Amino acid sequence: MFVATLISRPDALDGALVENLRNAWGGGRAVWLAPGEAAEFGLGARPGNVEEVWSDLQGMGVDLAVLPSAGRRKRLLIADMDSTMIRQECIDELADEAGVGARVAEITARAMNGELDFEGALRERVGLLAGLDAGVIEKVLNERISFTPGGKTLVATMKAHGAHAVLVRAGLRPLRAVWPRRWASTRPAPIR
Repeated sequence: MFVATLISRPDALDGALVENLRNAWGGGRAVWLAPGEAAEFGLGARPGNVEEVWSDLQGMGVDLAVLPSAGRRKRLLIADMDSTMIRQECIDELADEAGVGARVAEITARAMNGELDFEGALRERVGLLAGLDAGVIEKVLNERISFTPGGKTLVATMKAHGAHAVLVRAGLRPLRAVWPRRWASTRPAPIR
């Protein structure tokens, strides 16, 4: 047994698309996990054209996963904080508050282009924050950081099923220390 899951950005998953694929593959009843965003249905066997359908759906902004039904409940979630469990990059928000946002963005772009290694880029960006008042961290967390929709529900659901969630946070120790208060069911884990 398998489960086909279709996921898109909010309000972009068309019900007709889900039903057409379900019918084409002889799937079970479609269940909406998030209206207009995520749906799944059971399959008796893995279809032979999954890769082709996946490729077509990618062009429509829809992701597809076909996984075995057995073992779907995961026991561990390891998630990055920035741009994953929260919508922002903390270092960018701190840099904006410090008045060096454009310079940090330039360094980030260089790192993304392979001109700087991760460690060098992080050191250079954090160096620009030297002397920043520690109170700015709490200000940024309170005023500029927002949770990714569904993140808290994901963590709570996993915990309810006996799983563990670990929030990975590279660098910036003061920010790592704040998150256990905000996400009571996660543990921060630094990357070293």
